[in-house]
Amino acid sequence: MLAAHANRTVSRDDLVEAIWGDNAPPTAVNSVYTYVSRLRNSLRPERPDGHAELLVSDRSGYMLRVAPEGVDTEQFATALTTARRLRAEGAAPRAVRELEAGLGLWRGTPYGGAIGPFVHAERARLAEARLLALEDCAEMLLDLGRPVALVGELSALVRHHPLRERLRYLLMRCYVDLGWHADAVREYHSLREQLVEEQGMEPGSHLQQLYEQVLRGEPGAASALRPAREPGPPPPEGTGRRPAALSQLVRDVPGFTGRTAELARLSALAQEAVAEPTLLLVTGGPGVGKTALATRFAHAMAHRYPDGQLHVDLHAAGTPDRQAPEAAIRHLVAALGQPPPSESIDARAAYRSLVAGRRLLIVLDDAAGAQQVRALLPGTPSALVVVTSRNGLAGLIARDGARRIVLDGMAEEDGVRLFARIVGEPFTTRHRAAVRRLVAACDGMPLALRIAATRVKVAPSPEDALACFENADPVDFLELPGDRESSLRTVIGWSYDALPPEAAHVFMALGLQESRVITLPLAMGLSGMDRPQCKRALQTLADAGLLREVAPDRFRLDALILAYAQWLGKPQSLVPRQRDVSCTRLATITTIAPSTESERLQMTS
Repeated sequence: MLAAHANRTVSRDDLVEAIWGDNAPPTAVNSVYTYVSRLRNSLRPERPDGHAELLVSDRSGYMLRVAPEGVDTEQFATALTTARRLRAEGAAPRAVRELEAGLGLWRGTPYGGAIGPFVHAERARLAEARLLALEDCAEMLLDLGRPVALVGELSALVRHHPLRERLRYLLMRCYVDLGWHADAVREYHSLREQLVEEQGMEPGSHLQQLYEQVLRGEPGAASALRPAREPGPPPPEGTGRRPAALSQLVRDVPGFTGRTAELARLSALAQEAVAEPTLLLVTGGPGVGKTALATRFAHAMAHRYPDGQLHVDLHAAGTPDRQAPEAAIRHLVAALGQPPPSESIDARAAYRSLVAGRRLLIVLDDAAGAQQVRALLPGTPSALVVVTSRNGLAGLIARDGARRIVLDGMAEEDGVRLFARIVGEPFTTRHRAAVRRLVAACDGMPLALRIAATRVKVAPSPEDALACFENADPVDFLELPGDRESSLRTVIGWSYDALPPEAAHVFMALGLQESRVITLPLAMGLSGMDRPQCKRALQTLADAGLLREVAPDRFRLDALILAYAQWLGKPQSLVPRQRDVSCTRLATITTIAPSTESERLQMTS
């Protein structure tokens, strides 16, 4: 109460009213004296006598002497006022920074632990002020063309304030700017249903107008005109003609679903590194959607990199010929309109010189290792590099300052939505329980869900196909005829093929049992390896995305990965794999030595 009215006298009666309201006890005034005395003692620093007191009193009441910047609520109010002035002056980027600084002052619930009429009223006032600040900040970020940074936060705010129309409008605008029109439409319907049911009213005109524009295919009219692209630095001298802006990004995945938190995290990581070379890693197991996420993020960020967006497939999986760094450099140099460097010139240095200072977005897809990526990194902070890999690439974090997100399966509701986008909402609604079981059986793996949904959609009887999945071997069910890359067997097989012999040996051994939880002693017993050797193999499997370490020496297999390991042990699986894998690897797992006399496991090729 005193801090909220700093440098103003607050009467004792006002303090009693603020703390107890109409329920003040007879001893309330005496309690105020006690509280003030304790507060004065805690505020009185050890300083020479005669120094001005922070808390002073007179016959009319008490005053807390403190500079305005010494009270966080005053700092917050000043930030809001300054931001609104800057916005009115057309300085939106500075206004955003001011708002973000003000919002950064928040540390949980205001007046945490305090009670009383004044505190309750102040909490409500400050919460509303914070929401308004968040909405203003989001609106300006959308105007500045930065929707990716907002998706996660706006979604969370809408969940906490489902009937707040401005938040819904901003989230819809965010979806529209990202091209997620179906999500925008779904958001409108969700709000309308709640408003009609709970308040008997329709959404406001601005929401209706945006909804109609999306349906008519005119979403661009919803957003304010974006400012011109940030100018890039001039081309370096001696690098030749600067080509027109490139756009090599691969096609965005149709029906991309979910991953709002991951997109928001990538955007936040990119923002954290604005003054240094930005390297983002998207890693995870096979079929988890790394390339789809990186592509969606790159398309959303493309407008911030006007000098071009480049995409290089490094072929870590699916081909024995991984793209060497020099070959990737030749591709990038040619895309930038330059002849390949002569053999007498250091190609890597020439590449760094060519891209220096340019605002480029470079996607390095399916990287095998840190060395392959390191050779392709620009030397200046003007570029953003996004790398996808099945491997952890921890060396890039240690040596090159990379920021990483590890992708896991989709949330159940997102998996159901993805299934519905392919098969159809009516069918999914009728069989929701079975679809949920399918999503769980696939561990939310997007590729597996897409294959399963397609199998159901094209089947003569979709109901029978859905029922068949529950009893079928997932390795056999999750493949599409005529497209080898749309096969669980193929996609996980690429990761298996890249394993060193010891790790491949342990992986096949894990398929001899049913548990998805793997401990180091269990793996030692199954593989016949000693502790150090087996632990190295398990860590290699974890780095390759085929296991997840959930605790020291304790790992977890996804259901589909375990199914593939079990399929490898079947006799019919060994013949086709000999086309891709050295027979030496199969020979190393012909016999698995027992770990105890009572536990004898044998597998023959």
